[in-house]
Amino acid sequence: MEEKMINGLQYFVIIGSTKLRDKFSALLKDNGAHSIDTIYGRGSVGKSILAQAFGLDADQKKAIISCLLPTENAKNVIDILYNDYKFKKTNTGIAFSVPIQKLLF
Repeated sequence: MEEKMINGLQYFVIIGSTKLRDKFSALLKDNGAHSIDTIYGRGSVGKSILAQAFGLDADQKKAIISCLLPTENAKNVIDILYNDYKFKKTNTGIAFSVPIQKLLF
């Protein structure tokens, strides 16, 4: 097993509507993403009064898109998701990144 130090990469994840999957993937590619992977799921919030009070949609299908993204591009992707895809609004999506320091392979 070989261990390599990695600088300047983040593990980046977007969870959002399956309808926007292609647009999210294009956004990531345009910002230098590698190893883009998509899995599908659905929200775990049931139809309850509490879910309705918070404006959560229990029926919406989700795309979970992950990739390796250059650190210098992560803020740009977050800004675009926040402003252009309205991630600042409830029930539109979640995005996060985790810095990568080492990879084993």
